[in-house]
Amino acid sequence: MADLSRMEYLVGKDAMDRIKQKHVLICGVGGVGSFVAEGLCRSGLGRITLLDYDKVEPSNLNRQLMTDKRNIGTSKVKALKERLELISDTRIKTVESFINEDFVLPEEYDYVVDCIDTLSGKFALVKACHRQGIPVISSLGSARRLKPEKITLTTLDKTRNDPLAKAFRNLVKKENYRHKIEVVYPDTPAMKTTVVQEGKTNKEKYPLGSAIFMVGSVGLYIAYVVFDRLIREEKNA
Repeated sequence: MADLSRMEYLVGKDAMDRIKQKHVLICGVGGVGSFVAEGLCRSGLGRITLLDYDKVEPSNLNRQLMTDKRNIGTSKVKALKERLELISDTRIKTVESFINEDFVLPEEYDYVVDCIDTLSGKFALVKACHRQGIPVISSLGSARRLKPEKITLTTLDKTRNDPLAKAFRNLVKKENYRHKIEVVYPDTPAMKTTVVQEGKTNKEKYPLGSAIFMVGSVGLYIAYVVFDRLIREEKNA
């Protein structure tokens, strides 16, 4: 059994009993998502569902917690589950799937964390959570930053300095979506990164540089926010 005494000394037995009863869904278990998952599992979360369709790639090794040289090509959610089972007693479910416009949350969750890379997936998940009355928090752009600073909890309409947030705002405005969307992001300008001249597509030519310093910090900040609200039984949908 995992020894959570050091956390219990901080928050008390009642809080630890509450977190053991909670179920969190994390969508996207790459750099940010893997740190959210580990932060919550190491803090006594009772149940977690990990949703992602992607496989481990060599380029993930610099920042994604569950990746190593032995599991290249394997399922990200299965690799993360194996890691988390070695360090916690959290009950873990994995789902290998995309999220599209018709997405419906398959279960009741106490909190949902959006760490999806695509705008369409992020927006579909957020809308599904709002429809079903489940609190959701979205991670925005952590790429193209090196120094982990000015990590900010706010709403989408108040973001700045983030190309992903700008594109998300434009999508929300286009659909005239009025619900506030809670987000975490680094409020710092994105860095210029290397241009790969031989790249054939824009994605190949302008790859998003990313570092563990920032994605890890953002992920652990989100884990803290979710943990703190769940032990206080606050739900800000």
